[in-house]
Amino acid sequence: MPVHHVYLGLGSNVEQEIHLATALEMLEEHITCLRGSPVYESVSTDPRQSPFYNLVVGGSTDLSLTEFQAWIKEIELIHGRVRSTQRFIPLDIDILLFDDLMGIHEGIELPRAEILDRAFVLYPLQQLAPHLKHPTIGISFSELWRQLQPGPPLSLVLPSLGASSSGPAIQTNRFQRTGDSCQPSAHEVTLSTIHEH
Repeated sequence: MPVHHVYLGLGSNVEQEIHLATALEMLEEHITCLRGSPVYESVSTDPRQSPFYNLVVGGSTDLSLTEFQAWIKEIELIHGRVRSTQRFIPLDIDILLFDDLMGIHEGIELPRAEILDRAFVLYPLQQLAPHLKHPTIGISFSELWRQLQPGPPLSLVLPSLGASSSGPAIQTNRFQRTGDSCQPSAHEVTLSTIHEH
């Protein structure tokens, strides 16, 4: 069964830590060696919406793009996401990269256009995978950040999603994939469940 490399953008502007932490636990069902960036706050482009918490995660999956898309939409629905003019968004998950696919696939534009014009996507992505190249442009994400530095401004909220008395907790540690296991690395972050306080 083929293994696909994926990167996702996650966002929430309602009970952010709870929804993001539980979403990460759910993503571990079909994503191996799940790695995550720090969490940042960004002001919504819609002034009626509350600020968002955003992060980027990456890993590997054996699901096809069709299966993967359906699965993450199910996770959004479980968290109460409604695709409409919803002002309060408990969870938004976007596929940023799926292998090196380019163009429209299963109704999804890949790579996602927001990589190039949203700081809350490009900055954490270049932290997570600085040397990975944009499939279309052929430039590393760290270099794209140096060249573009798009808005809106970001504020670091959490170096990791820490333990909370109101829900599960996810902590970031540095790992890389070696064979069938995840080993420490200087450039990648994996997510592992920790106990509640």
